[in-house]
Amino acid sequence: MNQAYTEIQNTIITLLEQGTIPWEQPWFGSKGAISFNTGRPYSWLNQMLIQESGEFLTWNQIQLNGGHLRRGSKGKRVYFYRTFEKQERNDKGEIIIKTVPYLRSYTVFNANDCDGIVKRWHHQKPNTNLTPIQQVEDAVNKYLIREHIELRHRNECEAYYSKKYDYINIPPLANFKHSAEDYYATMLHEVVHSTSAEKRLNRDTSGSFGSVAYAREELVAEIGAAFLLKKFNIDSKRSIEQSAAYIKSWITSLRNDSKLIPVAAGKSERAVQFILSEDTANTTEE
Repeated sequence: MNQAYTEIQNTIITLLEQGTIPWEQPWFGSKGAISFNTGRPYSWLNQMLIQESGEFLTWNQIQLNGGHLRRGSKGKRVYFYRTFEKQERNDKGEIIIKTVPYLRSYTVFNANDCDGIVKRWHHQKPNTNLTPIQQVEDAVNKYLIREHIELRHRNECEAYYSKKYDYINIPPLANFKHSAEDYYATMLHEVVHSTSAEKRLNRDTSGSFGSVAYAREELVAEIGAAFLLKKFNIDSKRSIEQSAAYIKSWITSLRNDSKLIPVAAGKSERAVQFILSEDTANTTEE
C-alpha cells in the first residue's frame, strides 16, 4: 500500500517539476480517459496520472479483443482501491472484523496505440443553447438554492467560504480586471469549499495554514474547481496557477504527505458530484 502511494506521489511531483499541473490539463473534466470495457471515465486520480484522452485497456484486454500493441507504445499506471478483512481485538477484548482499504495498480494502454482495436464509445457533447457562463451560473445557482447558501459580494478584497455561517463571499465581478472567467474560477473554488459543511460532506477544515489538513482541503477545492471549469468550457487566465511559487508549494505539500493526491482527488470528485447532484456510480476504476 505504501509503495502505491509513493508511486503516485513521485508521478505527480515529476509532472509538477516539469511545469505541468495535472488538474489543469485541457482534457481533465471533459471526455478524458475512459474504460474500453465500460465507456465510463476513470477516477479523477487516474485521469491526472494518465494525462491523455482516449479509451484505455489492459494488455490482457488487448489480446482478448484480437489487438496488437504497436512497438514503442508505453502504458500508464493506474490505481484502484480494494479491501481486505482482518481480525482485531477491541477495547473490551472482543474479536472484531475490520475492513481495511488498500491500493492496487495495473497498466493500461491507449486504444489509439493498438492495431486491430476498434474504439467502442463516441461521446457527444450535450445539446444546449446556453453559453459557458450561463451554464456555470445555472449549475451554481441550483446548488446554492438547494443548499440554502448565500452568495455575498460584501468584502471586495477577499474570497472565502464561512463554514460557521454557511455563506460564500467573493469580490464583485467588476474587481476581476483580467477576465470574467477569473471571477467564476474563484467562485467555483469557494463553492467546492462549501461542500465541506457538516450537513453536506463533512470534511475536516480545521487545519491551520501550512498544515497537511489545510493543504488537503485547498487541493480538494483546486481540483474540483478545475474540473468544473473544464466541464463548462471556461478558460481562466489566473496567473497564479502557472507560477513557480504555486507549483513549488504543491511539491512541498506532496513531499510531506504521500496520500495527499489520492485522498484529495477522491474528495474533490465527491464534492463536484454533490454540487451537480450526479450519481456517484458514474466513474470506474476498471
